[in-house]
Amino acid sequence: YTMDTVIATLQECNLSASQFIILILRCQKYHGHHLAEDHLVHSDEIIEALNKHPSRQDNKSQPTANHNALRQQYITEIKLISSEEAGWHFGPSHATTQQLEEFSIEEMGTEMQSHAPALWDLLRLLLGANSSSSFKDVKDADGDIMMGSLQ
Repeated sequence: YTMDTVIATLQECNLSASQFIILILRCQKYHGHHLAEDHLVHSDEIIEALNKHPSRQDNKSQPTANHNALRQQYITEIKLISSEEAGWHFGPSHATTQQLEEFSIEEMGTEMQSHAPALWDLLRLLLGANSSSSFKDVKDADGDIMMGSLQ
């Protein structure tokens, strides 16, 4: 099949390419289908292709929907881990000596890693990991987390 054949078939079915992708990803019937799985496996490449499409080049300064969704995820995770319920709410003007002595940056890192994974990944990137490299958190001899150790 050529791309023209695929496009013609979609037109015959009265479906746009975006409708096809959205339907195959949202419809329970197709969960696990090889086409849905392929879209998921290649989602980073698809998003990159969308963002690098020539028609978007004039709007580089405009935030994309992906950017806005990720920003919202960061905000949600920040609110989650900084809430009083999470136990990491900190008011320096009201902190007691005992609270300061009991504070554990390692415990906070572990909590952030499990409850705010997107924020944890962002922090790793900001602290020097290369976004195109694969990296993994490892612990040193003292048990400290070495963020973004390149693999």
